Amino acid sequence: MDLTLKNIKDELTNKIKMTFQDKNLDFENKDVSINGQDYFLCRNVVSTIPEMVAVEERSQPEEDVWNNKTFHLRMRDQKKSLYFGLRKNDRLIAFIGCRVDASMTRMRVMRLSVLPRYVDQDVGTYLVMSLLNKAQQTGIRSVFVQVRNDQIKLSEFYREIGFEKVEMQKASQSKSEMTEFQFLVNENKDKIINE
Repeated sequence: MDLTLKNIKDELTNKIKMTFQDKNLDFENKDVSINGQDYFLCRNVVSTIPEMVAVEERSQPEEDVWNNKTFHLRMRDQKKSLYFGLRKNDRLIAFIGCRVDASMTRMRVMRLSVLPRYVDQDVGTYLVMSLLNKAQQTGIRSVFVQVRNDQIKLSEFYREIGFEKVEMQKASQSKSEMTEFQFLVNENKDKIINE
């Protein structure tokens, strides 16, 4: 068999499709173009965890970096979690991960990591939009994300996409170092950019 990049991508896509037959969180790997740059959008699986950790180490504050064990715990229930990323020249450059509740009506962004070199190239926006598209396709009504209060740029990023700050009770607000944002899928259909 010829080991061209296309053959490897096709083989990986077929293996992942066979592994993840859950209709609700099924994910189609594909070639995409963002601002004239070509990437491969694909589901992340356990074998990609070392690459995910490497992206984390280069893109997250040291105290926030997830390790192998954390990713294994977060990704183990494949019916309730979805992690996918963008690859450039067969290297993972960014990824996003989420969990859904048992009723499949609420989704929580668990992780968004983008290598610093790609931060200003709209790959983070593309990943979030892809996640919102998946939410819309599966009937998810709301998508949540928590952002540390000192991550002002990240808060602005989610607001620009259409997430709104969730008002918290005063008692929990004073104790919290996090701000929660919510995207109401049905009410914001016009903000979701279809791929």
